[in-house]
Amino acid sequence: MRAVALGAASYLALSLDFLDSQKVFAQGNLPPVTVDAPTRSRVRQTSQRPQTSTTRVQRRVAAPAPRRVEPVPYAVPSTGTLGAPPAPYAGGQVATGGSLGLLGNRSVMDTPFNQTSYTAELIQNQQARTIRDVLANDPSVRVVQAAGGGADSLFIRGFYYDSCDYALNGLYGIAPCYSTGANFIERVEVLKGPSAVLNGMTVGGTGVASGGAVGGSVNLLTKHAPDVDITQLTGFYISKSQFGEAIDVSRRYGEHKEWSVRLNSTYRNGNTPWNRQNDELGNVVLGLDYRGENARMAVDIGYQADVLHPPLRFFTIAPTTTFIPPPPKAGTNFQVPWAFYEPTDFFSTARGEVDLTDWMTAYASFGYHDSNINYAYPSPILTNATRTGALQVGDLASNPFTGKETFETFAGEAGVRINADTGPINHAINVGYSINDRTHSQRVLTPPGGGTIFWNLYTEPTNIPRPNFTVVGANQLTGVNLWSVGVSDTMSFLNKRVQLTVGVRRQTAGSEVTNFLTPASSRPESDASVWTPAYAIVVRPVENISLYANYIEGLQTPVVVSGAFSNVGTVFPPAQTKQAEAGVKIDTGRLTTTMSVFDISQPSIIAVPGLPQPSQQLNGEQRNRGVELNVFGEITPELRLLGGVALIRGEQVRTPGGLTDGRTAIGVPAVTANIGAEWDTPFVRDLTLTGRVIYTSSQYVNVTNTLTLPEWTRVDLGARYTFTSPWNGKPIAVRASVENVFNEAYWASAYSGVITLAAPRTYLLSTTFNF
Repeated sequence: MRAVALGAASYLALSLDFLDSQKVFAQGNLPPVTVDAPTRSRVRQTSQRPQTSTTRVQRRVAAPAPRRVEPVPYAVPSTGTLGAPPAPYAGGQVATGGSLGLLGNRSVMDTPFNQTSYTAELIQNQQARTIRDVLANDPSVRVVQAAGGGADSLFIRGFYYDSCDYALNGLYGIAPCYSTGANFIERVEVLKGPSAVLNGMTVGGTGVASGGAVGGSVNLLTKHAPDVDITQLTGFYISKSQFGEAIDVSRRYGEHKEWSVRLNSTYRNGNTPWNRQNDELGNVVLGLDYRGENARMAVDIGYQADVLHPPLRFFTIAPTTTFIPPPPKAGTNFQVPWAFYEPTDFFSTARGEVDLTDWMTAYASFGYHDSNINYAYPSPILTNATRTGALQVGDLASNPFTGKETFETFAGEAGVRINADTGPINHAINVGYSINDRTHSQRVLTPPGGGTIFWNLYTEPTNIPRPNFTVVGANQLTGVNLWSVGVSDTMSFLNKRVQLTVGVRRQTAGSEVTNFLTPASSRPESDASVWTPAYAIVVRPVENISLYANYIEGLQTPVVVSGAFSNVGTVFPPAQTKQAEAGVKIDTGRLTTTMSVFDISQPSIIAVPGLPQPSQQLNGEQRNRGVELNVFGEITPELRLLGGVALIRGEQVRTPGGLTDGRTAIGVPAVTANIGAEWDTPFVRDLTLTGRVIYTSSQYVNVTNTLTLPEWTRVDLGARYTFTSPWNGKPIAVRASVENVFNEAYWASAYSGVITLAAPRTYLLSTTFNF
């Protein structure tokens, strides 16, 4: 009976093949075959007819053209992370999850932390130039470096995060040190709260005050080739007269498209929205990867250079300052014309994974970053007093300097991920080792006698000559070496309705200082070790609701004082931070809403005003408690939302002598809010209108809370239109937007004794062609 049944089935298949043979000749290819993704990446199967059927058809008709079989979507095992970033969420602006270091890739609903991953689609549609433009969407993040200054340091949850601490593909300190171009970035992952257990310590502290990733951290994932070929050329314009281009080309090769190459490059040059400022920036980044049956590799190599003349800087608050003057007219350039800021960065990462079994994957990654910067400028001190001491609103003074700094950073990690079942409990175990080493050199020259210059905030200093820099003001070499071993176990039961994570990392941080100018200030290498634990739980009572809580600690590297501080060379010891957090997440399928409540404490380092230079000092602790509300996704397929609000109380505690206990911490607004929307208009097909409002409440400038920056609101508007190219039938996208529509002039941020100005109205226009 079995032989008869098989014979009948074969005869029926042959008959259908013969009847459809004319369609085969007419179409050249059969209709595409849909194949379900396998559970393991190494299983790649294509549907084929039995050999006997092919033979019989060939006897009747000429052989048809070979059938094109679509590749099976590549699948990465649960213990792998390479080549498998979580898919975009509804609306395409954020992803459905992100990478959590020791915990691997996690979906939003299974993550016991507050994390947002902004996508390349958002970056392109918003015409983001650098990462600071992307982070303008996050209510818990505020940029604290001066707009137009070439650096992107942040406040996350009210704590400082240095621009040299950005992670690239999971490795801290490997991204460009001061400002990172957004054109080669696939994801910008913002994790709120300390992350020492997840990712290890940040590497700052060699010439910059690392915040230790206390309030959060930023990880940048580079672009790699998708299955579909990309050939894109974008031309763009930025006010006042900057023009540039961006190139994005990617290809996959091999029988199963296992090899790939992707090239991203951009260049722009011209006058910025500020008077008398020119910016020339370019980068080129090459991404290669391989995805095999049980192994995956990815290599990224990049170079970026920026020439900024003159750079805008922050304003130091002098001891004589008793009030903050009104900001100058938007676009005013208060910098001297001979100032410059020229950083260059070479960076690379190499990552690999090997599936040892169906439930175990070994991984390793390595990163190298070489950063050089040459500069000359005065950092203005806001005195509100003339040389004779009389009151003069907006008067500035500064000791200008020129210098050269280099950063050389090595980073690496290796470990194994295991997914195993023990009865009703599933274990996701990770054991990893990480290392980070940075060497920083700094040589600063000043004019004889300090060369103090004076000018006013409201009058552009075009007539101040460049002094002769002949006196060595600083000459030191510092190094920080970090290494750690971490282990975590996420135990899931009740069909992953309950997930309990326990982790710990043993971290060692060492530093050394060689001061060539004052050898007595040199310090031999010394290190300290500490255990940093983490506990987290996720409970999903129903599928679309997730309740979570966590306790996690962070560790700040030894801070080496440098730059324009009078106590240059001073080393502050490693400092531990602690966070307790709880929250709820609701995913309706198209729209996700999250709420987080947190409490973070950190030993505080502040800048103490002084003349001619301020100093850095320990100042007790800073305790930030707050609530965050976030929303992202679609209300309808035509209307998308992204934004939220953060309510934070930053408090000083245990200050020296209790003099400022209970006062609000510097630069921590009580309310920050962002809300952005996109609307696909019904009256013009393929036309999208966009808008965004950013609000920041008032901030205190000093520890005694006697100086305040007023609240501010920024409004951005834009539109994009997509149409089909008449010559190749592929889409062309035209994007236009205006940032700070009303050209508001305002003080944007305060940080450790300094304040910064906001950017003026900025016009952005771009056209993307596909080939």
